[in-house]
Amino acid sequence: MRLPRRRVEAWLEALEKARIVAERFLERFGPVTVLLHGSYARGDFNSWSDVDIVLVSRVFRGVRPLDRYSLVADIIEPSVEPVLLTPEEFERIVAKPSWIHAFRRGVVVVRDDYHVARLLAERGVEAKNYGDVKDKVRKLLDIAVSL
Repeated sequence: MRLPRRRVEAWLEALEKARIVAERFLERFGPVTVLLHGSYARGDFNSWSDVDIVLVSRVFRGVRPLDRYSLVADIIEPSVEPVLLTPEEFERIVAKPSWIHAFRRGVVVVRDDYHVARLLAERGVEAKNYGDVKDKVRKLLDIAVSL
C-alpha cells in the first residue's frame, strides 16, 4: 500500500516533535520518559490530530497538575498534547483498564529513563521502539506517492 507523501511526512514530523520534547526536557530537568500514544502511535492520524505524549518525571513531584504545564510550556509546541506524570502516578494509571486499552492500541517509547516499558510489558502492552518506528516510516516515505 502506498500512502500520500504529505501524510508520511506528517507522521515523521510528529515523531520528531516527541523526540525534541524528550531532548529539551532532559537538558533542562534531567531523566524523563516520553511515550507517544494515540493516533500518531497507531498510524491512524488525520490532519486535525494532536501529537499525544506522556511525560514521566520526578520533577513533577509536589507540583500541582495544572502547574506542571507552566514548567514545560516553552519546550512543547502547540500541537503537542502532554500528560505530565510522576513515576508513581504512571504506575497508578497503567493499572487502569482505559489506559491499558489505549496503550495496547499503540504506544511508542521515545525515551525511557524510568523503565516504564517494563511496566507496560507486565500488563501485556507491547510498546514500540522510537527508532524502529522512525525507520519504518522513513521506508514508507521512500515509496510514498507525491500528492
